[in-house]
Amino acid sequence: MSFSYRSIVMLLSVIIFASLLKLAFFAVPKDNTAPMLNAQEVRQDLYALLDQIEQHSAFYALTPDKASPQLKYMASLIVEQYQDMTPNDRFAAEITKLLNSLKDPGAQVHDFDDQSGDLPLTLRPLNDQWLALDSSNSPINNDFPFVTHIDGLPMSKWVAASQAYLPEPAKQSQEMQLPWLKKLNLLREDLGLSIKPYVLITLINDDLQTQQVTLALPSHAPQTQLAASNQEDKTQDMSVLEFINQLSQFERSEFQDVPHQLETVNNTTVKLKISDLYAFELDRDLQQELLKGMTHPLLIIDLRDASGFSPKLLTLLSRYQDADLNNTLSPNVMGFAHYRRSPELRNDYLQPLNFKPLDALEYSVPRLKSLTRNLPSVDEDKFSPWYVRTKPAVTPEGRNRLALLVSPKCRQECEWIAYRTKSWSRANLIGEKTSGDFARQYHFKLPNSGLDIRFSSSLTYDAQGKLLSGAGTEPDIWLPQNSDIQWQGLVSLVRSAKPKTQLIQTSQPTKLAQAKLN
Repeated sequence: MSFSYRSIVMLLSVIIFASLLKLAFFAVPKDNTAPMLNAQEVRQDLYALLDQIEQHSAFYALTPDKASPQLKYMASLIVEQYQDMTPNDRFAAEITKLLNSLKDPGAQVHDFDDQSGDLPLTLRPLNDQWLALDSSNSPINNDFPFVTHIDGLPMSKWVAASQAYLPEPAKQSQEMQLPWLKKLNLLREDLGLSIKPYVLITLINDDLQTQQVTLALPSHAPQTQLAASNQEDKTQDMSVLEFINQLSQFERSEFQDVPHQLETVNNTTVKLKISDLYAFELDRDLQQELLKGMTHPLLIIDLRDASGFSPKLLTLLSRYQDADLNNTLSPNVMGFAHYRRSPELRNDYLQPLNFKPLDALEYSVPRLKSLTRNLPSVDEDKFSPWYVRTKPAVTPEGRNRLALLVSPKCRQECEWIAYRTKSWSRANLIGEKTSGDFARQYHFKLPNSGLDIRFSSSLTYDAQGKLLSGAGTEPDIWLPQNSDIQWQGLVSLVRSAKPKTQLIQTSQPTKLAQAKLN
């Protein structure tokens, strides 16, 4: 059998192309974090971290004289404590505590996967007690449903240890505590307890009778290694054609359709969950669902996990606001912000956060001075000039009610929504206090551990010059953030809430439904 010149060239081209694909596949760098760090690597990462904080952290620049010695002291304790080989997840835990000293709600350590040992049960707060639940959210012991001690120490000790890993605004949040309370062996080290393959749980009932239960810890590491080994074998055995076929079928999760629909609570109340504010701006169907919900006497929106900087949702919800005619100086100003100066940042750094330069207001110089007279004086070498954000130009409508579920995970634009709706007479915030995370973040990787560090590079203030970043917004109705909310009971909470004082009674024509709540 003979081959033509064309077929030989084509065959060689296919072989070369397949080889290039295979080489490219193996040439992609694998961003694996180091499992262990020696003392020198710990010192190098700490030096890099402190250097980046001093240059780019907005919260650090607020009080550098206080923050600098505190950070250096904490770093020296870490160096002194970890003279030998240090697990990467343990180092990440120490970095988390160091960052929290900045009281920055945006400070985070990513690529932090603690596999040291988890608590083999689920804790759920109930008033001043903690339920001990299994994987199906049922009590591990129906006769003794509450846990009082873990390894002989009272729950208050474990809660206090978990708070060290939370920024200041979130320390009292039960929702934010739960993931850290789950990290049993991490907290054992902090509390000076020995690491064991089991845990001793003390349970109690309403009659104050106790019972002790010993539970084995789940083993994650071998499963993780086995999964990685299996994945490696699959990768090595994968043919080029299979690899190309997988690429053709690859679909990113953020582009997959996620159903967002109004759900009926009762004949006057509907609820809607919104998490991605960027996606909401592009989702016409979801916007229509929101507008439909606004025609009901009560609309409940779940924003407990909402983030993103799109202003679309706040603009639509501004129909619930009160007409504000008291602020004659600048009734349309919502707040101010500035960012930490850096050579690599452009002067439109805050534009994605919907801020614009003060000059864009086109006010006279005396009026601008009067408008900004309450803003704090800042070091111009460290911070940019002031930027301003204006309120959405929306006319209030109707007498309908709005309830928003919020939590410390309500971040970025969601913080603005919580802050704005707090003062509206027809809106109620329900849940836990938000963290005050309004900012854009600066992020980088530590050279040895590979940890992705993030912290706030901008600060936000209200129209009167009060710092909003890190302050958070208190809910009107406090409600622990359990996953199984009783929606009809929540409606009752809204109905029984103390009425808010309306700023100015609007005379605008009513466009939304006027029915009363049941």
